[in-house]
Amino acid sequence: MAEQTLRLVVRTPQGGVLDERVISLRVPTDTGQVGLRPRSEAAALVVEPGLVLATGIDRVCFIATAGGLLRCDGKQAVLLTPLAVIGESAAAVRAGLAEALGKPSPDLELRSVLQRLQTGILQELRGTSPADGGGYFG
Repeated sequence: MAEQTLRLVVRTPQGGVLDERVISLRVPTDTGQVGLRPRSEAAALVVEPGLVLATGIDRVCFIATAGGLLRCDGKQAVLLTPLAVIGESAAAVRAGLAEALGKPSPDLELRSVLQRLQTGILQELRGTSPADGGGYFG
C-alpha cells in the first residue's frame, strides 16, 4: 500500500503536527492549486497561506496553513510552516484557527516583521518608497 500513498509530514517550529499516508494533496501556491500524488516528479513549492487538502485512504484532512515550503520526492511530502491547524471539517479548522490566532506567537510576529522587511527591500530595489516618502531605510 505504501507505493499507492504518499507520506505527508507537516512540521511547525513547535514540532510535528501530522505524519500520515495520503492518496493525494492539493496545495495553494501563488500560481494556483498544485496537485501532488504518489510517485509524482520531485517538486519544491512555496505554499501560500490557505488550505491544503489531504485525501487519505479513509478520510479527508483540511490543513489551514500560514504558508511555507513543501518538498516532495514522490514518496514523501514535507510541509514546513509557521502555523498549521488540522481538522476533518471546515468547522473544526475554523475553531482551531480562532484559537491559534487568539494566542500571541513569536513565530507569527516574526513572520509579519519579515514580510514588512521584504516589502520594503523590494520597494527600494524597484525605486519606489513606502507611503511616508522617506524610503524604507532612512
